[in-house]
Amino acid sequence: MFFQRLYQLFVQFRDFIIFILFVIISLSLISIGDTSAISGFRAFVVGAIGWINDKVMFVPNVSALKNENQTLRELNLELSNEVTQNYIAQKENDNLRKLMELPKKLSKPIEFADVVGYEKIGNKNYLIINKGSSDSLDFGMVVRTDAGLLGTIAMVSKKYSIVETIFNPDVKISAKIPSQSLFGIVVWDGESSLLLKNIPRTVKVNKWDEVVTSNFSSRYPADVPIGKIRSISVEPGTLFHRIEIEPYAKFNQVGQVAIIKELPDSAKINLIKKFFKVSE
Repeated sequence: MFFQRLYQLFVQFRDFIIFILFVIISLSLISIGDTSAISGFRAFVVGAIGWINDKVMFVPNVSALKNENQTLRELNLELSNEVTQNYIAQKENDNLRKLMELPKKLSKPIEFADVVGYEKIGNKNYLIINKGSSDSLDFGMVVRTDAGLLGTIAMVSKKYSIVETIFNPDVKISAKIPSQSLFGIVVWDGESSLLLKNIPRTVKVNKWDEVVTSNFSSRYPADVPIGKIRSISVEPGTLFHRIEIEPYAKFNQVGQVAIIKELPDSAKINLIKKFFKVSE
């Protein structure tokens, strides 16, 4: 009877009894102090907790994982932007270094400018640059890159200019193949290629020969590089080659340009105009 009542009391107050027991054990351990025994016990407890975390705590913290993923995405975006900016800066630096060498090669006054916009009107392509009349730029001045011809200035304001690129079906460039002293006209096909026209099929033309402006042009100075011959085929229904040119300067990949601050020979242009007016 006595043991039965004792068992009932234990069951009824088991939580309190266990708590008191743990308190007594804790106080006993505290009284022991920093001895080798308590150190061993601490090592056992630490090891046990580590084992439990490793084997039992397998359920991930979803909220923590989301926060970590978001942080990693933001860091990845920042690193990607930094890599892109470094690449652009390096490319601009390389282009500027090449442009800075042009005055030595040309011995002509040159103005450097940045491309700040691209415009396409129908099948005509234009660039907007951040230099204008306040920088002594004028209509008709030739625009090029370090690699080759890009176009001419079509309109100027005080601070900006519009460049008419050679990727325009209305533009015709008097050109030549220096290696063979062959002369023709470069035009854009309105899609993706520059064409060198008026080269007879009876003349042999070599692939990858360079094409430059000729001294017959009243709009462009002589010997400005245009590109290299990419392909040669037969022009259907004619006695001429179909010659496609790989341009050195591509208007949609240009960031900086050089403007040759020299206008076409007005005396030559006036003579041509006068002659054709008389002929009519």
